[in-house]
Amino acid sequence: MKIFFLLILMIVMLGCATELTVEGSSVQLVDDKSNCNFLGTVTGFQTGGGSMDSNTDSAMNDLRNKAAQMGANAIKMIDVDVVPTGTTALGEALDCTFN
Repeated sequence: MKIFFLLILMIVMLGCATELTVEGSSVQLVDDKSNCNFLGTVTGFQTGGGSMDSNTDSAMNDLRNKAAQMGANAIKMIDVDVVPTGTTALGEALDCTFN
């Protein structure tokens, strides 16, 4: 019975990482948005177990995936909030012209 509870605890602690989609992988992070059209604000989340680094990576993947669904090809970061219970990433979804 102890092994069962330990197994459940390990599964919960690992959390569910957000994988980057093919579309999300084409979304770039930009500092200069002068050649971009603003599409909207987008938020990525990752809650649960895992390290702060893995939670941040998953939140950024979620952010890029959501931006891609909006038709964005770039994101200008606004904020990343990392706390022990999870990570929130906030950015501007943009449609940019790259040279």
